[in-house]
Amino acid sequence: MIKMNEVTLQAATYEDVTQIVKEVGILPLSSFIPDHPSLESITTQAQWHTGLETDPWLWRDRLPGDGLAAYGRFFAKKPLLISADLFPLVKNLLEDPYSVEERYEDGQLPKSAVELFQAVEANEGIDVKELRAVTGMKAKESKSEFDRALIELQSTTDIVIAGISERLNANGTKNGWNSTCYMTALHWMELHRLAMNSSPTPEAKSQFRAYIQERYSSRAIQYLGKIFKL
Repeated sequence: MIKMNEVTLQAATYEDVTQIVKEVGILPLSSFIPDHPSLESITTQAQWHTGLETDPWLWRDRLPGDGLAAYGRFFAKKPLLISADLFPLVKNLLEDPYSVEERYEDGQLPKSAVELFQAVEANEGIDVKELRAVTGMKAKESKSEFDRALIELQSTTDIVIAGISERLNANGTKNGWNSTCYMTALHWMELHRLAMNSSPTPEAKSQFRAYIQERYSSRAIQYLGKIFKL
């Protein structure tokens, strides 16, 4: 197999990017993993924010909606796509063995993160505006706390970005920007019939190490080795 950094990857259509995500496994939106493709690098600037079917900004939400890739800020606080095939293994490595509530009791999570998770769990697919409202974090001064809690829960794969909801007015006509929607990672996996990877940590690390060594550049392997403590 030719390693990903040695190939000129280009995505002109949604079908192109679905194939690339499947091949590359981890596809960040921006180029922050050394010598590794990103949605930005495999597309042209002219494709972005056109609102057309060829717009990568729309693909990033369509992929999780179609069950082809999990989407979220899983590490480095950066948004990235992880193929449906690889996500169960990544989740195994990133998830915390203790529940959100147990982590709160141990002082590892703020109360806002617990409330946010419980709201997502009770309203799978909830959009971000409603989520801020039901958690009482609608005020401007609560935004940074809300954003921190969202990133924290994504970094342990408790929640994922599930896609977008369109804002409609009383007549059912689209009105304003779309809203990001969240659901628990477990619900997203169940929805798309993905089996859990429950390998013991050493075995899971070995599986992931083999996966990236086969596909990625030496610099990308080194970077991910530190992230996943391989």
